[in-house]
Amino acid sequence: MAGDNSTGPSENTSVATRAAAFLDSGWLLAATLELYFQYVLIGIGIIGIAANAVVLYALIVHNARETKKRVVNWLIINQNLLDLCCCVMLVISVSIRVSDIYLKGALGYILCSILSSGNAVYCLINSSVINLMALTTERYLKVVYPFWSKRNLKNWMIYAAVAFSWIAGILSMGPLGYVTSIVVEGSCVGFLLYFQSPEIKTGYGAWNFLSFFLIPLIMFVYCYGRIVMVMRKQMRVMAGHNAEGSAQNASQAQSNRIKWNVIKTMIIVSAFFILCWFPLNIYIVVVENPMETSEFTIGYLMTVFLPYVNISVNPFIYAIKHEGVRSVLVRMIRCRRNNDVTIITVGGSTTAGSYTVLDVYYRPI
Repeated sequence: MAGDNSTGPSENTSVATRAAAFLDSGWLLAATLELYFQYVLIGIGIIGIAANAVVLYALIVHNARETKKRVVNWLIINQNLLDLCCCVMLVISVSIRVSDIYLKGALGYILCSILSSGNAVYCLINSSVINLMALTTERYLKVVYPFWSKRNLKNWMIYAAVAFSWIAGILSMGPLGYVTSIVVEGSCVGFLLYFQSPEIKTGYGAWNFLSFFLIPLIMFVYCYGRIVMVMRKQMRVMAGHNAEGSAQNASQAQSNRIKWNVIKTMIIVSAFFILCWFPLNIYIVVVENPMETSEFTIGYLMTVFLPYVNISVNPFIYAIKHEGVRSVLVRMIRCRRNNDVTIITVGGSTTAGSYTVLDVYYRPI
């Protein structure tokens, strides 16, 4: 009897609490924001796909034309490719989520653990961060230690860094997301929200914060700070030598200008990474359980929105700041304008206005 009396009221209280929570205006607002948030993510992903695809094409065209002059910067191309793939996975994952597909069987579990949970998106985001760190290191070595890098930095190291960014990004989150996602009554229970042990969840969160935010933050600030100092010193030296007007000095100045343009582009990309990821990482550190209350949940949705914006903003940075990408895009626009058709005569009377349909054809200017 004692056992029955002790469990009955607690169960009734629990049911009443859950019902009150469901009807609470705060949770209704959070659920509404989450729904609209998912549709906004699809829009961001579509914009990111279009922008990243155009910029990727421009990067490939630019590097193909400059191959004979310098080494192709595969790390920048890979950075843009990762952002493109991330946007594609974002659209697919969120579309599956909002379509409310009933998941069952092995296929349902695969869709849950890889796509619906966002596992694929998070893996590609981590790959993008790793590649951005590799790109920063490569720029740092080439500017701060030019002679050492020219002698020791080989092409195979760049290729290895590209492959490593993909492999490490997938392994950093893929297996864990696969085993911690489950399907309950046809619905996917969220990625990383099903840890059995709070200690493991906390430990993984600390490792993720350290590896994919704090270390990149320190690296970006230090490396680009040193790069800016060295580049300014080089520019002052070159300004003094340019008074001689030699062809060699002019060529060196052009090389430094191109190098500085790439560095400025990557500084802005890194700054936007910090700006977009800082609020979310700080929020997770300060708020132990973002889903504990409706207010915490709304705050989490507002901060988690920014990293997805980041992967769609990068191509616009390349289009505005990267000289090679900008020149290719300008040529594309000019060619588009020049492809406007003009009507020219191919025979018949030479009197203006007397042509028929058979007397004209269309040709790009």
